[in-house]
Amino acid sequence: MSGNTLIDDREVGRRILRDPADAAAYPDAVRGLSDSTAVFRWFRRLTVLPTAFAEGDILMVDGDVLRRALRATASVEVAGLRRLANSVRFRHRAIPGFVGAALVANRRVDLDALATLPVRFADARDNFDRLIAVLSENAVPDTVDEAYSMTLAKQSVASALRSAGLNEQAARLELNVSRFMRRVRRNLYGEAFRVFRPQWTAAIGHLVLLAFLLRGQAAGTFDFRGAKVVGGRIANRFLWDLMLSASPDLEIVPGWTGYADSHSSRHLEWVEGRFVDCFEACGIVADRAGDGRGAILARPERSQPALARFLASAGIAPDAPIVTLHCREAGFRVNERHDLRNAEIASCLPAVAGLVARGYRVVRLGDRSMTPLPTMAGVVDYATSELKSAELDVLLPAAATFHIGSSSGLSLVPLLFGVPCLFLNWYPFDLLPWGRRNWTVLKTLTSLADGRRVTDRATYGPLAQRRDRRLLRALGHDVHDLRPAEIARAIEDFARNRESEPGEPPKSGRNAGRLLIADESGTLRDLA
Repeated sequence: MSGNTLIDDREVGRRILRDPADAAAYPDAVRGLSDSTAVFRWFRRLTVLPTAFAEGDILMVDGDVLRRALRATASVEVAGLRRLANSVRFRHRAIPGFVGAALVANRRVDLDALATLPVRFADARDNFDRLIAVLSENAVPDTVDEAYSMTLAKQSVASALRSAGLNEQAARLELNVSRFMRRVRRNLYGEAFRVFRPQWTAAIGHLVLLAFLLRGQAAGTFDFRGAKVVGGRIANRFLWDLMLSASPDLEIVPGWTGYADSHSSRHLEWVEGRFVDCFEACGIVADRAGDGRGAILARPERSQPALARFLASAGIAPDAPIVTLHCREAGFRVNERHDLRNAEIASCLPAVAGLVARGYRVVRLGDRSMTPLPTMAGVVDYATSELKSAELDVLLPAAATFHIGSSSGLSLVPLLFGVPCLFLNWYPFDLLPWGRRNWTVLKTLTSLADGRRVTDRATYGPLAQRRDRRLLRALGHDVHDLRPAEIARAIEDFARNRESEPGEPPKSGRNAGRLLIADESGTLRDLA
């Protein structure tokens, strides 16, 4: 059912009732409703069905429907929202999180007033009252378990607002979460240490961020003197071992019954009296604790055994200039919420041939679910080869002349080693890579009304924080990959810049490089 099709609300209801267990059909049905009461009623029914969403999380519904449902609650009496919040256990989080987001989205709770007085979580009578306590920046837990439960609830509210594209309200709640986590941590442990939950080691991008936080902790950049990591899945054991060797005071704990930080890209870090996003925090660490290139780990020599064996097997001369390439695809982590971060490798192939003609050897990184490359002279499709290993996943981008990446955790690895990076098709806009020598070329954002590209920062920035295509289209815009000619131009210009051997940029201002966008003519220019 198209969101643009005019359908009587009663017909929408009849269609849903024909197959009431089909949760996947509900979002389009809700999208076809016009009456706010009906939107809320059918969205509420969706919350009790066996869902098609990850772990049954209703907040994983697409952002357009979530936004419609949040707005629709403006016509619902508070008693109805209280009943919905109390329909599940508080630890369910998704439904209470939706109700909390609804209160914030429609300004039915005074966050400024809540911030003036401490609110005890233990005094709450039911889930709805617990939500009010959670929304307070001065929420007071009596136990560690309460503190952890409140943290998760705050995150659920913030996540619902962010997913619905309500950026300003989401940012306020994200700051709320970060302040609360820091306050709890300092009340419990002072500056003695900080504990990181297993999510920090479960993905390679998370490991990179953790490595920078640990290096910053050792250098005194942050307000905790020691660090503990709860043992869990390690995304890349070779990188983990490198991190341990560089952080000898790090303590690994097999289990943790106290308060520990879970991972979220939306958590803010406290640096010298202010909260900054995690990417900016990494840039600060690179400036203050890294070498002249911002590296916090030593680049490997090409003679390193695993690298030497790879070069010999791939037919690459030991002194050949190497470019590593990674375009994020959906196969590694199937999650529609992240699809806008993906990019087509085929669009890069003309530029790859140009790099080979310039004397480079190109090594494509990734996992074995990647679309195989056609056979090309001077190109090694390492991602789908038998040469792949956890060790080379790190060593290859670490030893590259430069790296071409996308919005992926794997493309953050070269930043550990100070390798120059060209990030293509970067999305979303709210987390931008650090590194003064690096260039970031954004995906193209267009207006659905006239097809024109958005090229000014004031318009592009807020829109490109939306992570769901349906929501973006509902707001009158869409996002597209860069064209092959635009990619070729970006790669050629970046290669020429690197070949001119420019000096290291001065360490002044924010640690970030050029931010580029393609205009109507396809010309790349700095985003103003």
